[in-house]
Amino acid sequence: MNKLSIFKKNLSTLKETSIDNNNTTTQEFMTDSLLEVVNFDGVKNEYIKTLKLKETPKSNDALFFDGQGKVIFIEFKNGSVKSSKEYDLRKKIYDSLLIFTDITNRGITYTRNNMDYILVYNAGKNDMSSNKLEENSMQESESRDKIAKVFMNKGGEDFIRFGLEIFKNYCFSNVYTYTVQEFEEKFLQNTREQVD
Repeated sequence: MNKLSIFKKNLSTLKETSIDNNNTTTQEFMTDSLLEVVNFDGVKNEYIKTLKLKETPKSNDALFFDGQGKVIFIEFKNGSVKSSKEYDLRKKIYDSLLIFTDITNRGITYTRNNMDYILVYNAGKNDMSSNKLEENSMQESESRDKIAKVFMNKGGEDFIRFGLEIFKNYCFSNVYTYTVQEFEEKFLQNTREQVD
């Protein structure tokens, strides 16, 4: 799959795909990793060129092939992930999956068994103590989430934030929500060890 021309034409680094495009004054990257990935925003743009769409689909930032059969969508979110923005994350996931499955001629059974999803978020901008309670939402608690992370890790599970747990075992084999530091420790370090 990683040999498909649309993927090969959109090769990039993880650093380049992690750029925060919402900051117009300075370029801000969420990682300095030079790991080779597919810029999935570029794939989406190429995919829709010949389609006459009234609305542009959303897309995840990066697609990573680990060389051992695992495919990983990676989305970087530098800003706040409030419950009102969870819809945008879900739309990116669904749109990206539809594009991926059409390009690769693989179905959801394939993604459920062979694909993971990682959301990398800025912990400082998602400090639950500073988030205001939105209408019809449950107040988040940083302490509760820290406790949940400890118990989930002891049970061999990862704590999934922002309502993204619904995608695990449905669209993806695993779903991870990592802070930038957790992403470095749990994903990038393991990936470097596999490459070395």
